Amino acid sequence: MYLENPSLKEILNLLGSNPDSNNSFAFILIGEDSQIPLNELVNVLNSKNISFAGGIFPKIIYKNQTSSTGVVIKWLPNNAVSIYFDSSETFSRQITEFSNDIFSTAYVLTSGMCSDSSEHLRSIYTYLGNDVKFLGGGAGRLEENKQGILFNNDGVFNNGTIITLTKRELNIGSLHGWTMLFGPFIATKTEKNLIKELNWENAFIVYQRFLKNTFGILINRENFKEYSIHYPFGIYKENSEYVIRDPMLVSEEGYLRCAGNILENSLLDLMTMKKEDFESIPKNLAQKCINKDAKISDVLIFNCISRANHLNNDFYTELSNLTEEIKNNHTQINLEGALSIGEIYSSGEGYPEILNKSIVLGFSYLE
Repeated sequence: MYLENPSLKEILNLLGSNPDSNNSFAFILIGEDSQIPLNELVNVLNSKNISFAGGIFPKIIYKNQTSSTGVVIKWLPNNAVSIYFDSSETFSRQITEFSNDIFSTAYVLTSGMCSDSSEHLRSIYTYLGNDVKFLGGGAGRLEENKQGILFNNDGVFNNGTIITLTKRELNIGSLHGWTMLFGPFIATKTEKNLIKELNWENAFIVYQRFLKNTFGILINRENFKEYSIHYPFGIYKENSEYVIRDPMLVSEEGYLRCAGNILENSLLDLMTMKKEDFESIPKNLAQKCINKDAKISDVLIFNCISRANHLNNDFYTELSNLTEEIKNNHTQINLEGALSIGEIYSSGEGYPEILNKSIVLGFSYLE
């Protein structure tokens, strides 16, 4: 369900009026310019005994549009379990309470620029393994002066990870359409989500030199975001798409900070997106995710904010085409979700990844 710029009262009325609110779990995605006071939201929902989890995102997606003031609410089954943690030790203590439960899907919201997010995913995977599919995204605000990006029944948080485990089966998929432009570079020195050196030199100097020599682009700290958004790195994965790493910030030391970790001595290629690859995404992703023999009950998308900024107007064309693919199969279902700072995905056949510049799409079906 989508709401455009709702007041706190409107959200509370909606959640409270749901006849199944006491037997369901509210999964709430909020645009960063919404004026909803998170602490008050948490306190009131707790007083009404409503189970919930959610996050703040740069923008919310509804059909083929985005909004920084919108809100999306999804009702999950009442057997959903939500855990907030900011360290592997904290997660280990909490997950043991549910050691006898069998879950099918993990909705994961994490701090988009947190250097510990990859470690948090490793901790989750250690306990859940390949039996669970992962779907989620990096929460955060583009304007960093406001507080609170994650929330559940335990409170409001500025960092960390919230995992919501359910027994609901999902069909999920992920695509991005990026292909190799040049490489490889060796990430000879890294620290979590920082690339410190490429090919034994300062990472920013190598990145600057390549863009200047190849495209005549003079990139510096002041215009870094303007150009780097179009030239991400890719980590090669055998039998699957590259994992994209977006250089989001450059430090005073010339380190490149990415949304997601990079292992030391990884081989990194610089990536590009061809028009034919971009145009094929909606149809290919829909075919990957949609079970035509079952009736869809809901759809959830996490799409990268830097992908939107790279594609500009083409991004909305892509959303329109994806919306059309969904309508061709189930006309009553609307595309809803968030523009995220990194996407989280695993089909249940491998380690969950933090992706960049990608689309993650999940469909649930009537039982």
